[in-house]
Amino acid sequence: MYISGGGVRAKMARRVLLSRLSVVERCRPTYFTCSISLSLELLPWRASYHTMLTAEKSTSVVLMPQQGITVAATQAAAATAAAAATLVTTTTTPQQTRCFTAQKHQQQPELSVEQQYEECISDLNTLQSNAITIRRSILLNNKQLPLTDTYKYMERSGLSLDELEHIPFIHVSGTKGKGSTCALTESILRAHGVRTGFFSSPHLLSVTERLRLNGKPISKQKFVRTFRKVYNRLRSQQQYEGDMPAYFKFLTILSFHLFLEEKVQVIIMEVGIGGELDCTNVIRNTQTVGITSLGLEHTHLLGDTLSEIAWQKAGIIKENADVYTSVTQEECLDVIKARAKERNANLHIVPEYEEYFHKPEIEALLSNLNEVIRLNGSLAIQLAYDWLRKNGYSRYKQVESTELTSEVERGLQQCNWPGRCEILNIENLKFHIDGAHTVESIRVCCDWYKRVTEKSTNPRVLIFNTTGERDSRRLLEVLHSSNEFAIVCFVPNISSGASNHNDNTSVYGITEQLKRARLHSSIWYQLCMESEETDTSKTFGSIVDCLLHLRQVYGAKQEVDVLVTGSLHLIGATMAAFKDFQQKLEEHGNGV
Repeated sequence: MYISGGGVRAKMARRVLLSRLSVVERCRPTYFTCSISLSLELLPWRASYHTMLTAEKSTSVVLMPQQGITVAATQAAAATAAAAATLVTTTTTPQQTRCFTAQKHQQQPELSVEQQYEECISDLNTLQSNAITIRRSILLNNKQLPLTDTYKYMERSGLSLDELEHIPFIHVSGTKGKGSTCALTESILRAHGVRTGFFSSPHLLSVTERLRLNGKPISKQKFVRTFRKVYNRLRSQQQYEGDMPAYFKFLTILSFHLFLEEKVQVIIMEVGIGGELDCTNVIRNTQTVGITSLGLEHTHLLGDTLSEIAWQKAGIIKENADVYTSVTQEECLDVIKARAKERNANLHIVPEYEEYFHKPEIEALLSNLNEVIRLNGSLAIQLAYDWLRKNGYSRYKQVESTELTSEVERGLQQCNWPGRCEILNIENLKFHIDGAHTVESIRVCCDWYKRVTEKSTNPRVLIFNTTGERDSRRLLEVLHSSNEFAIVCFVPNISSGASNHNDNTSVYGITEQLKRARLHSSIWYQLCMESEETDTSKTFGSIVDCLLHLRQVYGAKQEVDVLVTGSLHLIGATMAAFKDFQQKLEEHGNGV
């Protein structure tokens, strides 16, 4: 039946157009959200929509007359389609769209290395476990994820265990001083001309500190390149949302890639937590193993006794390895001996530090070496000697265990390990900085601080914080009994109130950290009441706020001996705060 004015055909034309425009409308929110089309190359899965819609626009105007549609209907359809085309995009062909999009991309400036680095750190921080995750791991039978998890992610990243066996490792576990021992060992080997890779944790200011080549943190450019390669491979192979290695595990895998690419001659690897189940323990060919002094730490993961902790730490011992230790507790030594025997390994107790300085010509060197070397130097020397003997340095087969060669002396003196028994002068504040988070390490820290300030008449100030499941009361008891502090400051691991550095993003939120600082203050108050002393403690929202308070109290001329101790994250945040503190002073004309 025919209706005048082309009614039926016009209606059919309008219906076809409306159905096509509905397709446009459904796609518009996800693809055509503005008048400029996105790149087909960047969004290949959307290219079919673009091609379809571009072809639809052409069909709406050109093909309909060939099907017998009236001129009036065709004109109406063309007008409607033109309006739709204007809404969708200002281009008319896929070729023009690609050309225009390419021009847009050419106009975008390339990110600087610093910006790329910040993006990498932001992605890395998404792998950071939060406080809830940490507590959940405690509830799951106090077990960490098995090493099979590390194997899985290594394989996905394109790395096999067989490849790792081409490079000899020195693996070090322990409670106190394992990072320092690794740093000294690396410095001694480097003094012999050895190309070294060194993986440690945590960092103080920059994540790159964890990854060292020939003693120096890697460049941000090198970090970005290696990070993107490993991260993108792992992201592309996720089997479910969040199927990625955790923060430390990811960096461990990244370090393996980096050191293999750089063709280092030795990898010095510091254990993260424990040893037996630590993700660094995937390496199978370690022939030189070190175990530093032991104390109670991470008891919720490693066990409540020294024997249990010793068992975990000795878990890095491999078949036929040489194991060197500075452990002195009999209960710990018994466990280490038993685990070494299980794996046919040779256990060596390192000499006392003073035994290396029995010759008159090197006695003067003893007074020039810092506390870190005094505490960990002997173990580092023995680890270096063992590796040198096994890797072609035949003269060390005849060297006595307590002999210091010129290379060893140079390696000890040139070693730089910030944040451990370190003294820094900032304005009139003399900072004595030492990361110490166990009772044993706090005692060592207090002895060092007391000795180096023995002749000083300056006021003494304490800045303290710990995180996690540390027994804060026991640590504060040692600090309270060992020194008299004019002011005691409890702070979170936050450099300034404005923001914290991206590299130092904490697994604990600001609210939880402030709650922890107030807890420390209440413990200190109880200790003061028990000893009938005045409580001079204060709690601050950031480290900069704390330093500004000290400036208010002591002014710009009075020198102050400040002890900063506790968490290594506190040490890093304090170092980051120095710059902000000095900027605040400049803003106020060097006052407050």
